[in-house]
Amino acid sequence: MFKKINRIDKTRLMEPEELIQKYIQDSLNEAEKVQFETLLKSDAAFAQKVTEFENVHAAIKANEKAELKSHLQQLEANENMSNPTKKTVKKSIRLAIAVVILVVIGLIGNYFMQQANLNETLYATYFEPYPNALAPVTRGQETPAEALPKAMRLYEDGKYQEAFDMISEIIKSQENPETDVLFYQAMCLLNLQQETEALNILREIKHKETRFTPQIYWYGALIHIKFKENEKALKALQYMDEIQTTFKSKEREILKQKL
Repeated sequence: MFKKINRIDKTRLMEPEELIQKYIQDSLNEAEKVQFETLLKSDAAFAQKVTEFENVHAAIKANEKAELKSHLQQLEANENMSNPTKKTVKKSIRLAIAVVILVVIGLIGNYFMQQANLNETLYATYFEPYPNALAPVTRGQETPAEALPKAMRLYEDGKYQEAFDMISEIIKSQENPETDVLFYQAMCLLNLQQETEALNILREIKHKETRFTPQIYWYGALIHIKFKENEKALKALQYMDEIQTTFKSKEREILKQKL
């Protein structure tokens, strides 16, 4: 029913190409900068790929400028043929238009880059593992029948992959999986940086009867923020207002203002 999730460290390491793209966009955070510098010094293939990306990026920029220059020159030539007496004035106008175009392009690019960085920052600021409110944890010996408390102990200890594996086995053994257990399966995935899989589960259970409804919409909103789906995030936060939950009420207001 559920696909196996590869084991990964709690600290997410980015894929090389994603890391290089963020470097090209000058949007690496501090942890990513450390990873980037380490790979650059220790991995020759990575360093070569960085050089290739830089060359491609430079070529694209040069090509864009060349095309713009060629287009403006063609316009100027056509204008000069039909109206040679207005050459100087038209040239100044064309140059002014070119400057405005470049400025606008730069501002638009900067806006989208800042927006992407804002979403990442908001997610990192407001995401935190949801505590165990499902099964009491005992630190003594467990019997085979106490699988759920054992899984939740692993969850509390930050062993999210092991907790996910055990919770998945519990779900497979249930004819009608409990919604609350499915919620914690999604929480394990979130802490493993498997946001898409977590969101799929949250969508599946959000209309089912559970005491974790506010939490389902809160974490769903955070995932949408990380995915830069601000309208979907706002709808989830607004639904939390509609059901009059006090869960994360202050944080909700801050997020709604920033999105």
